[in-house]
Amino acid sequence: MPISRRTLLSSVPGAAIGAALPIGTASARDDGDDESLGRLTPRPATTGDGDVRSLNGTWEFALSTTIDDQGAEWREAEVPGQWGYSESAIPEGPAEWYPPEGQLGWYRREFEAPKSDRERLLLRFDAVYSEARVYLNGAEIGHHVGGYTPFEIDVTDHVEAGTNVLSVGVAQASPADDMAWQNVTGGITRDVTLVSVPEIHIADYDVRTHLQGSSATVDVETRIENASGADADATLEVTLSDPNGETVATTERSLSSREGGSCDPSTTLEVADPNTWNPEEPQLYTLEIDLNAGDSTERVTQRLGIREIEVVGDELRLNGEAVTLRGVNWEEIHIPDHGHAVPPELTREDARRLKEANVNYVRTAHHPTSEAFLDACDELGLVVEVEAPHTFVGRGRGDPYPEIVVSQTVEMVERDKNRTSVCLWSIANESEWYDAFETAGRLTKAIDPTRPTIFNYDNYDPDDPWHDVYDVRSQHYPAFRADSTIEEYLGLDDPILFDEYAHTYCYNGRELVTDPGLRDQWGIPFERIWERCRAGDSVAGGAIWAGGDHLERWRGYLWGLLDRHRRPRPEYWHVKKIYSPVRVVETEWLGNGNVLRLTIENRHEFVDLADRSIEFEGARNSGNRPIEAAPGERVTVTVPVAEDRLELRVTHPHGHTIEQAVFTVDSPGCESYPVPTGTPLEIDEESVRTTEGPPMSVDRNTGRVEVQPEDGQGTPVVVGGPELVLTPTEAEASQEGSGAIDHRPDGRTVTDVRVVEDGAAVAIDVEYAVATGTFVLRPVDGGVEVEYEFEIEEALDVREVGVALPLTRDLTTLSWRREGQWSTYPDDHIGRTEGTAVAFPEGTRPDHEEIRLGSDRPWKDDATSHGSNDFRGTKRNVYTAALVNDHGAGVQLRSEGDHHVRAQVRSESVDLLALERSLSGTNPFGWMNRQPVLNEDPTIEADEIVRGNAAFEIRGSPSV
Repeated sequence: MPISRRTLLSSVPGAAIGAALPIGTASARDDGDDESLGRLTPRPATTGDGDVRSLNGTWEFALSTTIDDQGAEWREAEVPGQWGYSESAIPEGPAEWYPPEGQLGWYRREFEAPKSDRERLLLRFDAVYSEARVYLNGAEIGHHVGGYTPFEIDVTDHVEAGTNVLSVGVAQASPADDMAWQNVTGGITRDVTLVSVPEIHIADYDVRTHLQGSSATVDVETRIENASGADADATLEVTLSDPNGETVATTERSLSSREGGSCDPSTTLEVADPNTWNPEEPQLYTLEIDLNAGDSTERVTQRLGIREIEVVGDELRLNGEAVTLRGVNWEEIHIPDHGHAVPPELTREDARRLKEANVNYVRTAHHPTSEAFLDACDELGLVVEVEAPHTFVGRGRGDPYPEIVVSQTVEMVERDKNRTSVCLWSIANESEWYDAFETAGRLTKAIDPTRPTIFNYDNYDPDDPWHDVYDVRSQHYPAFRADSTIEEYLGLDDPILFDEYAHTYCYNGRELVTDPGLRDQWGIPFERIWERCRAGDSVAGGAIWAGGDHLERWRGYLWGLLDRHRRPRPEYWHVKKIYSPVRVVETEWLGNGNVLRLTIENRHEFVDLADRSIEFEGARNSGNRPIEAAPGERVTVTVPVAEDRLELRVTHPHGHTIEQAVFTVDSPGCESYPVPTGTPLEIDEESVRTTEGPPMSVDRNTGRVEVQPEDGQGTPVVVGGPELVLTPTEAEASQEGSGAIDHRPDGRTVTDVRVVEDGAAVAIDVEYAVATGTFVLRPVDGGVEVEYEFEIEEALDVREVGVALPLTRDLTTLSWRREGQWSTYPDDHIGRTEGTAVAFPEGTRPDHEEIRLGSDRPWKDDATSHGSNDFRGTKRNVYTAALVNDHGAGVQLRSEGDHHVRAQVRSESVDLLALERSLSGTNPFGWMNRQPVLNEDPTIEADEIVRGNAAFEIRGSPSV
């Protein structure tokens, strides 16, 4: 038998029967019975009696100690909204985040009361952050604590005929804020509505769907309340329509309702051969509940999907199928304009962007999102884990407030209990265990026994006490923690969800200012980690941190796949590729390269490949080609190719591309590698010079190198160096407002310049503070080869090793051709296999090193004083890379795909770096280090030798 709310609540300090819970007068049903905690009266449809009137819009606002403060300065403020919200108001700490102690944000507006006296009036707030005291015509009528969950107040007996004045005093700080993410400034952040319902009305309903072989049942439990003052008879009709609008089931029953009482009729609808809901085919039915009582008629509608979510052994199953959830953590915030008061049309676009990245699962970290976001998830097909707003409790947030834990959890569950996309309840994030969380977990199951629950602890232990209450296990960042692997969390008796398992870059602020290409390189460890998660027994899936940028009382975080302007960062494309439910796993060219054999894996879990549009461009018979493969199966297809290039494109029924790949016969490798000329150099007391090819001179006193174009005209192209590249890892966490890390070691001293190799090359002996060695410059056809060998004198943690050529400052256009992780990239992705990047797309060099995000340009064009993201981001595994001026003159590196290149504008030159080593970033906190995933070790030991070489061609004649 399920445990009742009354029994559970009686065990919570401050929430016992009869206690004054901080939810005010919660509903029209509130009769002092804690069984009504958190319940919301369903909004009536436009058909029939009842009405929903929006009170959104322009309110009056003042920040004051009391609403009667005569000195308060009232101004206009939009509801929903947050007071004082501004993108630029990123605080340096809590003192800048909260209003002065004792001050509240006061909102007020007038509204006209409905004229009918045969209805109940309910005032509903979808969210007020974070404590609200509600006044009507000067009298306090309600009080609520909790910044992300809704509450309603029966105002029937408080409204007056004609004009009424509604006032709300809002405290940003509260017990709820103490336990929260602390990412919202104060305000009425979601809709305010005035709901009218008939006196005999639908007060609540629960919808539960069950699959039974090839059929299904839809169980509807309804609560009918009679506030009419007289006994009454009524008729309840429940109708279900399929996704095409056809009625598939209907029932009708007669009811008898006593004055001031309620009844709880239930009904079951039978559905033959249902169209089930899943993230790949999100079929939605429409449920209509009609109540006819006396002279009133009320209708409530609910869109629903027929589906079951359950834990069976070590599997999380949806409609009987074990699923692997490909997810992101999503905080519903629009930093530039709206904060947490995100308009419905924008939040729907956010859900669409996630869906188009092949995401099928969203964890609402660390608080419930708006209903508009969940509406989109229902329609688009996104499995949602809704999380209660309790985070870091027992850690940075201190002990919990038990009654607030319970009330916020119940309000969350009551709001979303009938929503199809919501498949898991999360009660807390990375919090210590308290009795209140046990009560909240058991109460959640009492209200909704149909969905699994999870207590999101960051470090799994089989002896954790919450395993007796919660269904799904949790572990955060299993592959990134020191001495931790994914494999040690596999094979559990219960499913485990890594709902924070891979973090985009954000704590490596200086490394990202230095090299935005780290965001592109992130795709390599991410792919490795995800494939291990997919293959793991008992792994129900995982979610990346994070879907978007974040703002809270401590700072702003640039960690989103989408930045605060909703521009995709490089990681977004990697997520789309790695999460793709269609993958080409093997290819083989046959014949004379005119036939391609592909093995395609269908990673969908519910649909056959035949249900997706598959097109081959470049085939002899280009166009759509139906291919059948059941979920989880592989199929091999043979495609005759018209020329030497074939493009595969798989399209979702919604119109977006699921997967895209290009196949060519030939490797895109280097056409030729420059050959040393062997021509003797000229030497005198001042310099060493070439006699053929591009003029090169090396100052024998300073070691300074200058190289001109072969015609000897114009200013030198190479204007210094060469320089050894030893870029240190970032030792401490920083934001992207910090300066770049210098790749040049300190203390460069040239000790000798000499001719070697029978006079055909010049050696420059150099001492640095941490290394001693030699550069050898060797003339090659059309340019110069630079070879280096240095002994490291003390142990160093180094991310990059290579050679840098200082070039003249007008060489600010970089072009490249490289081997990519993927065969296709968007045109504006900094990791594309071929491309051109300019240092300063807006025409002038900025005077700042920090990251400054722009809303009116692609992410790749955001620039610092060292160049744009595209220009200064490392291009890995290049075959050619050229740095030229506006006339096409400059330097080109040729490689066999084993060099990595990046460029940096400096005050005296533009450095072109040719790197033998280019490692992933080192997380300063140690617990999220990417390098072990790639078997990378940044440490170079004392007395260790680093060596390498790079060949550069000199192109054209630079401008004078």
